Amino acid sequence: MHKKEELLKRCTEILSKELPVLRKINNLTQKDLGDIIGVSRQTVTNIESGKSEMKWTTFLAIMFVFSLDHGSVEYLRRLDIPYAEIKQWLAEKRGEK
Repeated sequence: MHKKEELLKRCTEILSKELPVLRKINNLTQKDLGDIIGVSRQTVTNIESGKSEMKWTTFLAIMFVFSLDHGSVEYLRRLDIPYAEIKQWLAEKRGEK
């Protein structure tokens, strides 16, 4: 698997596992979150249960939504999401060193 694909897969897997906790912190149902990020309740259910893999665009939308709440941000910081690797990958995409 390509480095980028491994990074994206690792990030989405981590967030998928933690999604129920993040929703609870924000008092959101699966339907609420789906409505906010533009997917169905069933999509959120399938992501949380592991029946479906989270798309990168869904990952980004969820990270944005939960970055707006202080409690969620603190929780996200404790997760094993490789922020430095994401930042490096984005810099490479923009042609930076």
